[in-house]
Amino acid sequence: MGGTRPDLPVEVSSSVLTDVADAVGLQEGAAGVREVLRAVYQLSPPASRVVSRQTGLPVPIVAAVSNELRARGILTRDRPARLSAQGMALVDQLGMTASVLDPTCESCRGSQVCIPAELTAAVDRLAQIMSQAPAVDLTLDQSYCTPETKVRRVLYLIRAGSLPAESLLLVGDDDLMSLAVAVVGASLGIPLARRLTVVDISSPVLQFLAAWSAPIGLSAELVRHDLRAPLPANLRGQFGTAMTDPPYTPDGARLFLSRAVEGLAPGPGQTVFFSFGPKGPDDALTVQRSIADLGLVSAEMIRNFNEYEGAGILGGTSHLQHLITTSRTQPLVESEYRGPLYTADLRNADRRYQCLTCGDRIVVGPGSAWATVGQLKAKGCTHCGGTRFRPLQLVSHSHHRDGRQD
Repeated sequence: MGGTRPDLPVEVSSSVLTDVADAVGLQEGAAGVREVLRAVYQLSPPASRVVSRQTGLPVPIVAAVSNELRARGILTRDRPARLSAQGMALVDQLGMTASVLDPTCESCRGSQVCIPAELTAAVDRLAQIMSQAPAVDLTLDQSYCTPETKVRRVLYLIRAGSLPAESLLLVGDDDLMSLAVAVVGASLGIPLARRLTVVDISSPVLQFLAAWSAPIGLSAELVRHDLRAPLPANLRGQFGTAMTDPPYTPDGARLFLSRAVEGLAPGPGQTVFFSFGPKGPDDALTVQRSIADLGLVSAEMIRNFNEYEGAGILGGTSHLQHLITTSRTQPLVESEYRGPLYTADLRNADRRYQCLTCGDRIVVGPGSAWATVGQLKAKGCTHCGGTRFRPLQLVSHSHHRDGRQD
């Protein structure tokens, strides 16, 4: 990092961030590029996956930003990402040199939960069980969290006073949290849930849980159910605590949280533990609005609490939120849900894109004149001919045959 650093005018440094954000179509704008630059400086030389975890941006977006920074001489051409002399001058101008002072706890790495030595065996046991788990179903957005994450989640619920519990509802359990509750409870010599119910659509997951129930002493009600439909009547309004790690879409978060609320006993003070990956500002706002519309309040959110195996595009992490019901809490989806739910569904749905040149909004998807954004870029904006576009929300109402929004 030594050597002479060329001076850059402040206006040049600002334009570099904006130009890169525009070239990538980054929803976070110049601020998102700045975070990538800061992560590269702090962690140099980091792989894109490491930068993704630090910034909350998907790995492909980090790679695209890095390539644009390379094209402008801010990063060197080699990989992993390294700052050039020009990049170091930009970092100096942006005042990032103080960011090397990282106050994150080295023991818990910011998760606020350390696994005590007496639960090391529980982690090992869960790792052994997971080695025999069925392959994940990517069409259902499945991705197993690590055994350490499983134990940390259980410990977090204990710290929050939600375990031991009279009743715990798992709205989807491809993370095998029911097994973790049983294994940690056995290690502590304490039954952690008198009534434990798992609701999941995946037969392989439910069969795996059933096969392991006897070996680890798991007593759980396993219910195969498509959560697009309301919960079975005997599960509604029955639980004091719910946990969900929904599909990686705002609609998936909204639906699974609504089903969790549907299962909770009425009244304030019940708890929902909600795991969800980092999203762009617009999608994150949509999720937060769903939480508020459900009448839930957030007691805490811990970034990057959850770590996953084989989730490269997401950087392998998600955030954990502790939500609490209020007197206004009620489900948002009380009937059958028919919209897109999983990430794969979104690839087959129409989406609006905004032209970065003129601001015009154009619909892309199977029902539009352009099936893919690549086709739109090749043709250009119908208004100005521009070829750079920012993805916006999915289309939920009619649009013109030429792709223009109603």
